[in-house]
Amino acid sequence: MRFTLLDLPHWVGEMIFFVVLLAALELGYRVGVWQYDKWEDAEDGGGNLVLTSVLALLGLLLAFTFADGVSHYKTRKQAVISEANALGTAFLRADMVADPGRTELKQALLDYARTRAVKPGTAYSTDKARELVAESTQAMAKLWPTTMQILQQQTPGPLEASLVAAINNVIDHNAIRNTALFDKLPPIVLLLLIFITSAALAVAGFNAGLSGRMSRWRMIIFAMVLAGVVLVIRDFDIPTSGFIVVSHDNILSVIDEMEANLHK
Repeated sequence: MRFTLLDLPHWVGEMIFFVVLLAALELGYRVGVWQYDKWEDAEDGGGNLVLTSVLALLGLLLAFTFADGVSHYKTRKQAVISEANALGTAFLRADMVADPGRTELKQALLDYARTRAVKPGTAYSTDKARELVAESTQAMAKLWPTTMQILQQQTPGPLEASLVAAINNVIDHNAIRNTALFDKLPPIVLLLLIFITSAALAVAGFNAGLSGRMSRWRMIIFAMVLAGVVLVIRDFDIPTSGFIVVSHDNILSVIDEMEANLHK
């Protein structure tokens, strides 16, 4: 079992990060107060220059990681929509062949579709994602053998060829969506983001300590803003829970249509 930073419960990871920021701020301030008598002002040694540079670097990193998170979210969203369309098309084309293969294939498509709809709020972890993928792969494994049985029962023609293309499309979209599911922010980038954010607050606290005073409520609000931005960035990489969840309404609608068709 592999554990990553993204596997922590959402609120736990955010609280830890916020505490780290406050600790960095307080540590920097205490060191600045300790060095108060040795420094004439905060500008000595390039204090403001260092703080400005670190904040600029932090802003750049936040912008890039936020854009990357938005890109991952859009990719997952489009993957769900495309897979729903592929499932619906394959199910409709299954009507073009005769029984008994038709009903068996339609049932296999329905069983597979059910494994591709994840309920919002489902606890997310790398291991949980692998379990969901394994379950859907097992259901998908029935599609091609069932299709081959249909082709063996009759002489393949244009209708059968279009059915084969539709089933292939379903299988292709399985790989696309699985790839999008595991395409997340690398943990090393998250660690770097935490480090630079903590360093920025530590330097800010140090400069405040050299001046002999610090407005803690302002600094705490600043830390909360930074923690909130990182929260959203991290939330983009948790597909099934959190505040930003990819909707599965398209696949759920297709499942409802499949069930209505099979039971009419």
